[in-house]
Amino acid sequence: MAQSAGLMPPGPRAPASWQLLRYSLSPLPFLEDCARRYGTPFTTRWAGYGTFVMLTSSEAVKDVFRGDSQALHSGEGNEFLSASVGRNSVLVLDGDHHARQRRVLLPPLKGERMRSFFDAMQTITLESVQTWSPGQTLAMLEPMQEITLKVMLQVVLGIKSPAQFSEFTGKVQRVLELGRGRHGLILIKILPIDLLQRTRWLPFFRRMHDLDVAIFAFIENCRQTALAERGESVLADLLKASHEDGRPLSDQEIRDALVTLIFAGHDTTSVALAWILEQTLPRADVVQRITDELHQVTAGELPRADQLNQLVYLDAAIRESLRLRTIMPFVVRLTKSPFTAGGRDYPAGVVLCPCSHLVHQREDLYPEPQAFRPDRFLEKHFAADEWFPFGGGNRMCLGMAFAMYEMKVVLSTLFSKVLLARPPGCRSAPIRRGIALAPHDGAIMSVAKRLS
Repeated sequence: MAQSAGLMPPGPRAPASWQLLRYSLSPLPFLEDCARRYGTPFTTRWAGYGTFVMLTSSEAVKDVFRGDSQALHSGEGNEFLSASVGRNSVLVLDGDHHARQRRVLLPPLKGERMRSFFDAMQTITLESVQTWSPGQTLAMLEPMQEITLKVMLQVVLGIKSPAQFSEFTGKVQRVLELGRGRHGLILIKILPIDLLQRTRWLPFFRRMHDLDVAIFAFIENCRQTALAERGESVLADLLKASHEDGRPLSDQEIRDALVTLIFAGHDTTSVALAWILEQTLPRADVVQRITDELHQVTAGELPRADQLNQLVYLDAAIRESLRLRTIMPFVVRLTKSPFTAGGRDYPAGVVLCPCSHLVHQREDLYPEPQAFRPDRFLEKHFAADEWFPFGGGNRMCLGMAFAMYEMKVVLSTLFSKVLLARPPGCRSAPIRRGIALAPHDGAIMSVAKRLS
């Protein structure tokens, strides 16, 4: 029997403004401390955002991921992202509008279309690795950002020329460097964003405007040159797409879709790659198994597209890193009507949050949860309510397959060409960069030697 909706789970009683500040500055310690003190689920209130309930039981997570999209809205809970990705973004839409955008964007990000970008991913990775010198020390987040941004610009816009890469890389990076602050969640609620978006005096919106001008010009040029007929990019697909009534997508709709994919697909994947290197390189046994597997599969050559599926230990290491190193601590679903999750009734207006960070630390699912053990993922298949760094249900990250594929291409190529090491004494702590959690030092590594 479900518990009454009038009895919310326990949680901190501090003012909502203080809770928001604590979460903004120390997200993972805040969540872990609440779970220790109040158990799960627990309730937290953040000024300007509302009431959040963190869920960790398999039953509750499953209920939310299976919930009706009319009863649970994720886009509305992500509305604060619209200042950058726009109001037509799949991240901030709900219901039929969200489903329609997913149908348009998904095909290039999976299956054969996704695999057709193997050569581009590997070439871009090799170009970056070739600039590294033995003895050099690198904060790996930076080259990973360069690699993933170039990949997304080619996949999303179809860009291949060095001049266009340079132009768009600079404009995207200038926007994102201002959106990666630790206090973004607070500033969004303090500043009148709707009014400021029409101004140019704030650097973020000025840079966003410059990027938009370039994107709209690029869209128009592609229309004029019939790029859509060649089907070489997500943009080409969007130029050919139409609404149910036959109307083509507007330039604003196309812009919002492009910016969403470039921002989300580039930033989170680069952070994930940096964390994977931070977790694997200090562990000689893990590195040895990855390199042994690569040699067995590729005979010492560069990996080919048809060999990626054989790199099962590398895949397990990626999954274990995504479990242990949280990038997005939870996903959100705003209740639009009373909803039952995990045997408890919740009223409308509550944000239910399957909390991946806390679920991924459950000892009943992951014995010795703080240990880095890729073999977990070779010994067991984890259900969608047990491992969900990409979210779940009808709001599963539409770029999950693409991100996993890209990470395998980048890492297998990197491990085939260069030996990296973690300098003694280095420790990377999670720090907020916008809404993602990245290594505070960028994951510092040294180049030990080239392998070929």
